Amino acid sequence: MQSSVPPQIPGEIMPHEDTEQLKRAVADLLERDSTRFPGAQPVSFGREHITELQRTEYFMCEKTDGIRVLLYLTYLETEMGGFEPATFLIDRKNNYYNVQPPLRFPYHKFPGEMDKFLFNTILDGELVHDTVAGEPHPRLVFYVFDCLALDGENTTGRRLDIRIGKLKELIFKPYHAWIQRNPQYLEQQPFRVQEKQVYPPYSFLAMFNQVLPKLRHGNDGLIFTCKNTRYEFGTDKHILKWKPPHENTIDFKLRLGDFPLIDAEDGEEGPMPDYDARPDRLILLVNHGNNNNQPFGHDLYITDQEWKILKGLNQRLDGRIIECYRDELGRWRYKPEHDGSPRWRDDKKDANHISTVNSVLESIEDPVTEQDLLNVEARIKQAVKRLREEEKMSRQNWQQQPGLAQHDAKKRKYSEANMNGAH
Repeated sequence: MQSSVPPQIPGEIMPHEDTEQLKRAVADLLERDSTRFPGAQPVSFGREHITELQRTEYFMCEKTDGIRVLLYLTYLETEMGGFEPATFLIDRKNNYYNVQPPLRFPYHKFPGEMDKFLFNTILDGELVHDTVAGEPHPRLVFYVFDCLALDGENTTGRRLDIRIGKLKELIFKPYHAWIQRNPQYLEQQPFRVQEKQVYPPYSFLAMFNQVLPKLRHGNDGLIFTCKNTRYEFGTDKHILKWKPPHENTIDFKLRLGDFPLIDAEDGEEGPMPDYDARPDRLILLVNHGNNNNQPFGHDLYITDQEWKILKGLNQRLDGRIIECYRDELGRWRYKPEHDGSPRWRDDKKDANHISTVNSVLESIEDPVTEQDLLNVEARIKQAVKRLREEEKMSRQNWQQQPGLAQHDAKKRKYSEANMNGAH
């Protein structure tokens, strides 16, 4: 299968000076002082997390091999004094892309009225190319897996099951009903929007044998997200990223070493670097914070053929983020695309932080394999059953307290609609 990573993010990237108002609006909507990219980042799955999956309930989904972006739904005032939807994609570099035509989601309170639409909403997800049988070109799809804000409400303080319940009931349910009445709208969209399916954390056999083989896009692991915790900006220790050993990679910043010197051409003084030749080193840099990039300790290993591929790209190499893996001989090599070129992570501004690097190295040295997960499936299922029984008892005790049952009813409605196949 060809790479499912889209070559670029749709929409026109906005100049930084034009995004300050948007960044401030996003920060205000999320009740933050910072205007930096608010997306949560996972930690690598280690052996200790097998116990964590039995201590508290997590939701599981496949780790899509695409581009992580936030979808910001807002509005613009027209010259006639009316309002029109506006759509922006936000990448991890905190760039804003103005998507045209904008997406229009029906407003859940008035789903049948075309002049009303959803705004002040931020969705988290993955932009990916799906390969669909019978279609000559890949289909661009945004898979939504979380909700940061909905209809002006900051939802980051709510539990994951509540956030997913809101996604289902207030966004996708009216959206799918509207699409059924207006199927022509799908052809006008710059990309499709779909809900990413989540599963119980004990369904490993079904995930590996049924779900993953049927995906329309690339996959490089699993994501586990804690059911009971809020959405955390930045690194979230309650989002666990599992990768099979061969997919454990690190994103480095590439720094080219010195090129060999050749005699100067006519009119030039002294020896000159031969930029057609191979540099003496391809240095891999790790982020230590505050723009402090230091050598990893191992250079990038490439063959002569791989250097020809790099040189033949006719692209800037120095300073770009490159995804690498450790081969069976302990050498660090770039992860190739289907055409042999490197997997560049131009969607990222920085190399992986040293803490992330150390976590990945631990996973490489002591990996949790697919078989390890299958071996603990029954134990996790039993633990989750116990956790749900305890939560049910706690909820019953809560409802028996005077005045609290009505308050809890709406919360329970979203919680019980949280995921497919979980109950």
